[in-house]
Amino acid sequence: MKKRNLTSDQKQMLAPFVAFELTALFIAWADIIKAPSFRRGNRTTWLLISLIQPIGPWLYLKFGKAKA
Repeated sequence: MKKRNLTSDQKQMLAPFVAFELTALFIAWADIIKAPSFRRGNRTTWLLISLIQPIGPWLYLKFGKAKA
């Protein structure tokens, strides 16, 4: 199997998506850590689910975060 490295143009194209996903991950983690309750599941479950990229943080924000 031939190993392929990303070109600098490909890295530049991916950078905004990586930043967006990392931002969503940290927002989700901050909310999970300080949240007193969740709509579904528990803290441990949501911390693990949030690690599933790229949809984990978005699943938490949509289905796990308790309504204010």
